[in-house]
Amino acid sequence: MKHKKIAIIGAGMAGATLANQLINGGYQVTIFEKSRGTGGRQSSCRIGTDSADLGAPWYAPKTKQFRQWLMERPEVALWQAKHRNFCDTEVDRKCVFLSTPRQSSLTQNLIKGAMLCTEANILRIQSDDHGVRLDKELGEIKSLFDAVIVTTPAAQAIRLLSVCPQFSNLASTTKSSPSWVSVISIKGKNNIEPDILSGNHPILHRAIRDSKKPGRNSWSRKEIWVLEANSEWSQRHRDSAPNNIGKALIKAFAAVVDQPIEISCIRTHRWLYARHQSATSADYLWDPISKIGVCADWLNNPGNEGAWLSANALANHLLCHSTNSDCLPLNHAVVS
Repeated sequence: MKHKKIAIIGAGMAGATLANQLINGGYQVTIFEKSRGTGGRQSSCRIGTDSADLGAPWYAPKTKQFRQWLMERPEVALWQAKHRNFCDTEVDRKCVFLSTPRQSSLTQNLIKGAMLCTEANILRIQSDDHGVRLDKELGEIKSLFDAVIVTTPAAQAIRLLSVCPQFSNLASTTKSSPSWVSVISIKGKNNIEPDILSGNHPILHRAIRDSKKPGRNSWSRKEIWVLEANSEWSQRHRDSAPNNIGKALIKAFAAVVDQPIEISCIRTHRWLYARHQSATSADYLWDPISKIGVCADWLNNPGNEGAWLSANALANHLLCHSTNSDCLPLNHAVVS
């Protein structure tokens, strides 16, 4: 079987899903992740003695395939949350799926059987007749791979895909927008009834009571909320200091719930590439000459579901055409 030894750059939803499929297909998979753990935009963070979801808070499937897959995953639970808009009008309960005990649990379980290399910032991909090599900050990785798959955000993929100009150009035309997020631990009790607040607001995109999610265990017994700014406000304040961002989000949240908010801990993070507007309808990219591929949520479908769909499409291609993919023309994977 060709392309047996695969390197995946990125341990988010796309990278973890692809790794799981290839491992089940008998491939040897090594994952290179620049952060300290898995999850990507499904990652979690520490907040005092507790943890909370720092990125995408849940999965809201649109396709039957993704919904069925989530329902079959042992670490995934359904959350029916009390939901109101920012004008305090009650909305139908939000029915979404999420991983337990934290969002990053799903990717952690998916990559079992792969070799995970964290804090590995890959700078360059080189391809020749002998295979594919990777360069990182501290030098060349000695291993030689049969193929390398890039699952990073488009802006980070541009440089990595320089050996495939068509792919690199496609990544450069993808528009990405940032998102500021503050995770707060609230002192004492409050009278906030809904678990989710969302809607039109000059600053906020949504506010989520993370500690109310199924399977969460707040060791401090404090209430934990995740405050997410909307894309427009995040873009205007893209380079602002995190401390100022946190103050602005807490002030906006206090005004929405109409009560003072006293916090014990706060963590503010900027997702620089939170959402994407793709310039292609391709589910994945694959170059049979260089043995370099791409699966990500900046291709045909956005969000965590888009990442999952993209990874499955590429995995299906590699597994089904492993004996003849060298003969497949490039446009089978790229829509011109």
